[in-house]
Amino acid sequence: MESYLDADGQPIAVGDEARILSIPRWLTNDLPEEDVIRLKAQEGEIMRILEIDAQGYAWFGTDNSGRWFCLRPSEVQVVQS
Repeated sequence: MESYLDADGQPIAVGDEARILSIPRWLTNDLPEEDVIRLKAQEGEIMRILEIDAQGYAWFGTDNSGRWFCLRPSEVQVVQS
């Protein structure tokens, strides 16, 4: 299994809590304005990594609704507990 590193060079794993450093333009491109606003509201928030897909993207969402959006590992910062 490949290891992926966050913005600080720390390994990330499913279940880790991570700070959303920013919502990148590649993610919001072509989305409706209300979705962009909803995603941008997540900047600075701490969320649990639900999945790391085969391309290495970290997926975020809620336990209730499942996966909502993904980011590159370098776009998040693992929060040490």
